[in-house]
Amino acid sequence: MRAAGGIPRGCAPAETPPRPRAALATLETALVGVAVFLSPMNYFRLDAAYATLSDAVACAALLVMLLRRRVPREPFGPGTTLWLTGVLALAAGLTLGSLAHGGMDALVVILAQYLFSLVILPFVLAGRPYRETIALLKVLIASIVAVMAFGAWVVHFVPEPDIRLVSWSGRMRSLVERENECAALGAIAIVLLLNLALLREVRPLAVVLGLPILLYGVALTGSNTGLLMTVFGVSATVLFNGSARAIGIFAACTAAGVAAILAAGDLFLPEVFRERVLSALLDGNIAQAGSFEGRLHLMQEAAEIARHTLLLGLGADQFRVVSSHGAPVHNTYLLLLAEGGLLSLAGLVMLLLTGVFLGWAALAGGRTRRQGMVTLVLLVIFAMMLNTFAHFYARFWNVPLILALALSSSCLARDPAGPAGAARPGGARHDGARQGGTRPPEEGS
Repeated sequence: MRAAGGIPRGCAPAETPPRPRAALATLETALVGVAVFLSPMNYFRLDAAYATLSDAVACAALLVMLLRRRVPREPFGPGTTLWLTGVLALAAGLTLGSLAHGGMDALVVILAQYLFSLVILPFVLAGRPYRETIALLKVLIASIVAVMAFGAWVVHFVPEPDIRLVSWSGRMRSLVERENECAALGAIAIVLLLNLALLREVRPLAVVLGLPILLYGVALTGSNTGLLMTVFGVSATVLFNGSARAIGIFAACTAAGVAAILAAGDLFLPEVFRERVLSALLDGNIAQAGSFEGRLHLMQEAAEIARHTLLLGLGADQFRVVSSHGAPVHNTYLLLLAEGGLLSLAGLVMLLLTGVFLGWAALAGGRTRRQGMVTLVLLVIFAMMLNTFAHFYARFWNVPLILALALSSSCLARDPAGPAGAARPGGARHDGARQGGTRPPEEGS
């Protein structure tokens, strides 16, 4: 039967959102996408304070989200409480150390940076449906490909490049402004590109075009760490695929690649890679691999200092003050232990455990195993790279981590009992209508 107006009984007419509301939704999506695209481009920042162009766009996106009342309650779903507890512990350890030993000005700066990177950005980027999260990961891949392509152009065609883009030794920094971090971002993009292709979220043509640029970009950085992360990420992707055929093809391609490098690497490998990475691997001479020995001395000093700061740290940014080298140790674990004590280090561990929890939960799901694997692989890359960082609030580094965790949390957002069920109450910002159609596809479907 039909009610007055020709509408079947029991069926409510579809509500069309007002034009201003739809425009704000479109604007939010665009701003978040631009913020992600700009996040690897550390070059676009202020000199007086660490504030990037990506930060400005993210703040604009947050403003639109506030106007729309669409800020998520739990950006990482069931892992949100553990994440925020980790942030609080990290900040509390640094605060207690600064209160005891001074350096309050540095504390305010560092806490503001961590607050933006670890609290505000997750509420802006995460807590979105699966399809939106996949779209943001595609934007991140495109951005890193663009960064690598631009860096290669600068290395080969700019006579006297900016030191922020290319180091004195000829290592590519590109818009990331750092060699090892640029290489690690390349490894992250390679992992994402291959796995999204296996999930049929990107076309094979994108892999054919993007993968050589990413691999060549990693080579141009001359980063041993970046090479290790790339090998690890690709190997984990292939081994997780599980088929003997895929593993065999990978082994054959690896053997062919190694043979080509040994036989004719001088013809196609960048000079900086041959001198800094390949020579060190072939000769077994760690001195050719860069500044490892200098960093080792700093780490030894940090370990000695940390023995006396387990309960109460030195305070934010105070390691450089007491260090005989006058520089922070490039090992986040030791730096936080020295400056914030066990409390700050425990906070960092809780952040990593959030990723383990979300990734493992998605991995246990029948439909979302690959998404969980991607989260765990990127988390391992992040955890290993922290051995080369000081403080880790840079946006180019935390945005990929946030999206990696958001990938798994978006798979868990539909059911408290499993990743493939109905919407999890209170876990996501978007209403049921928007959640529809966001279920991850079966692998190979």
